[in-house]
Amino acid sequence: MDFYIRPKRRPQGQKVTRKLNITKLKNQLTAQDLQSRMDSKLLDIRNDQSSIDEQWESFRDTVHSIALETLGQVTRNHQDWFDENDQEIQKLLEEKRRLLRAHQNDTTCTAKKAAFNNIRSTVQAKLRLMQDAWLSAKADEIQGYADKHDTKKFYEALKAIYGPQFSFGSTPLLSSDGTSLLTNKKLILERRAEHFNIVLNRPAQINEEAIARLPQVPTNHELAVPPAVEEKISPYHLTIQYLIHDIAQHKKNKNEIYYEILIRNLYSLLT
Repeated sequence: MDFYIRPKRRPQGQKVTRKLNITKLKNQLTAQDLQSRMDSKLLDIRNDQSSIDEQWESFRDTVHSIALETLGQVTRNHQDWFDENDQEIQKLLEEKRRLLRAHQNDTTCTAKKAAFNNIRSTVQAKLRLMQDAWLSAKADEIQGYADKHDTKKFYEALKAIYGPQFSFGSTPLLSSDGTSLLTNKKLILERRAEHFNIVLNRPAQINEEAIARLPQVPTNHELAVPPAVEEKISPYHLTIQYLIHDIAQHKKNKNEIYYEILIRNLYSLLT
């Protein structure tokens, strides 16, 4: 009897929902077609599911499938130097493949090997020149948008070159015991919280013998005695006295009653 050990299946992440080409909704006919399909399909949904979650999943899947059939998926807007020079590149690659097959069929022939090495170097050099020329032209184009302060086209050109950054969910983490791989987002958050709790809240280890060896300083009981009355005349009282002096000097030049009232109020704060 033959036994077969089934290999361990790698954990699969969550399925990424395909994005819809919503730009087609600018066309009035497409929008009306989508609305009519929605009206006809949603009427057929039967609310006989056992729970609210099942009803929501049925509604969600139906709406997305109808929209995907009507609008379609977003097409790739990413530009690449290889795509724009595809015809010229294909000619070089076909010649390289032809010489490679000839060399593989007759590995003892030095002429075929030399021809293959030459075409390989030529292809690499020309591809690098194509890439540099394409990137230089794109840089000039983007710089032109920046000089014109055309922010919209500037970021559209950057996005066309580098492409949008897709997120495929959270990165799986190992459990604390290292035996299983966590792919659920809630479990990943709990694992991260557990990790940082262990790292940041480590129990303190105090050596009582080391504390006992520290030199002891006698207690200064004078610090517990409340300050005397003359010591209370500190920054607060000094500030008020300076204000009274300045107001009195200013009062000599102007005979106004509110200066006298202000001085009396400041004197009342000193008592």
